[in-house]
Amino acid sequence: MDLSSILGLLGDDGVEKMANQAGLDKSQATSALAGALPTILSALKGNSQSKLGQKQLSNALERDHDGSLFDNLSGFFDNPQAANGKGILKHTLGSRRTTVEGMLSEKAGVSSGSMSKILEMAAPLVMAYLGREKKSNNVQSNGIGDLIGGLLGGNDSNDGGFDIGDIASMFINNKKGGIAGFLGGLLGR
Repeated sequence: MDLSSILGLLGDDGVEKMANQAGLDKSQATSALAGALPTILSALKGNSQSKLGQKQLSNALERDHDGSLFDNLSGFFDNPQAANGKGILKHTLGSRRTTVEGMLSEKAGVSSGSMSKILEMAAPLVMAYLGREKKSNNVQSNGIGDLIGGLLGGNDSNDGGFDIGDIASMFINNKKGGIAGFLGGLLGR
């Protein structure tokens, strides 16, 4: 299990549809996804470090993100706003969303507006994938962090200019902590 599993479920057609929604070409969308997916996962991993965070994420996966989104991807791509990516990002990135989008857009070479759309589409996909994996592997709330860590640790390549291991460590294992450390790492501080 790794990030390529999520991209594999989307297929070329899914990435192309995301690109069209965000006003990008397929190559740009792939690059933006290479930053968006680990960023969302890293934020979720950071949120799941407390027992309360684990329980909240576990409940959200059981209640709203069981993986059924992948049963109707064409419906999702026709109306991605219905999957509430904005709400997911509000919970994961909080008030720093705009800053994160700016950093990721610069790294991916796309506009902040396009990165915003990619993040809003990627967030429900990540949650659906986690929900499906949680259900199929019978993961309890105290195992959510390990589930996310498996996704983050499964791909340490440097695709599209994003080193997934570095992104994860900026969110989780840094002296500044949280999103501040993540952004500092992106800026090289």
